[in-house]
Amino acid sequence: MVHGCTKKVRPDNCSSSTHPSSNQNQWENDTAEKEKIGEAEVEKEKDVDYLSSIEVLIIDHADVIAMQNWSHVNSVVEQLNCLPSKQHGTDVMRIRHWYLDGQSRFYRQTIVLGSFVNPDINALFNSLCVNYEGKVKLISEYKGVLPKVLLQVRQIYERFDASSIINADDSRVDYFSKKVFPKIKDSVQGGIMIFISLYFEFVRIRNFLKSQNASFCLLDEYTKQSDISRARGWFFQGTRKIMLYTERAHFYHRYKIRGIQNLIIYSLPERKELYPEIVNMLEGSDNMACTVLFSRFDQYRLERIVGTASSKRMVSSEKNVFIFC
Repeated sequence: MVHGCTKKVRPDNCSSSTHPSSNQNQWENDTAEKEKIGEAEVEKEKDVDYLSSIEVLIIDHADVIAMQNWSHVNSVVEQLNCLPSKQHGTDVMRIRHWYLDGQSRFYRQTIVLGSFVNPDINALFNSLCVNYEGKVKLISEYKGVLPKVLLQVRQIYERFDASSIINADDSRVDYFSKKVFPKIKDSVQGGIMIFISLYFEFVRIRNFLKSQNASFCLLDEYTKQSDISRARGWFFQGTRKIMLYTERAHFYHRYKIRGIQNLIIYSLPERKELYPEIVNMLEGSDNMACTVLFSRFDQYRLERIVGTASSKRMVSSEKNVFIFC
């Protein structure tokens, strides 16, 4: 967007003043004008009255939006159908009474389309889709993507206990630090890739590895291109023992990481097609095995990868370890 501005053009036959006070006055005038424009832009950004009359909302490719920043979607939907802050020249007598009563959100039709459902989409569906006629959700049965793993990889799924969804993240870190990391720390083998789905999980594991003085490199969605090439080289050459790799980095770039000897999937990917792509990177490894951490709160992701029937059995079984070959 190009903002309007004015530029004073001096004819060639005119002379410019070089007096300091003239330059100072011009600077003060320009500064005052910029401040007014800035204030107007800030006020314009706060004006969301144009969202008050939305009657049909369609969120298409919700699964792709989830790979960006879903909080933006929540922020927009929360602003829908609120009473305008100004009249904007509207004839109030022509407005339906339920709009004036603040009930228009109950008349809005919302359609959310995506290839899968996750907790964020579910939360929006349950709390912000409140049409008085009710709501409908399509539930799918999944066969899983394990047959797409082309290598003979021993896939070990380890379930950790989490008392609630609020404590699930802390329980995952605790399990990794006490059960998984000691094996990595004591091993002399390098080529350990830790695949992480969410960025805040990535930050927690990064900070944990720093506290343990571990040898590792990073590859996430915010890594600069020069740092990406350097990290891939370090990992392949064995200069760095561990690589942290995020789902979004793979979703956007589909990197082919070489030198993986041991794969640890710290959290399952949201998108099921990424799982076989990551596991198939073990090609050429001396140890065809990967470890997957999950809890009963990961059933949405789990069923897309191992299948709906298997996921139900895995989250309810008395056993905590499951092996797929």
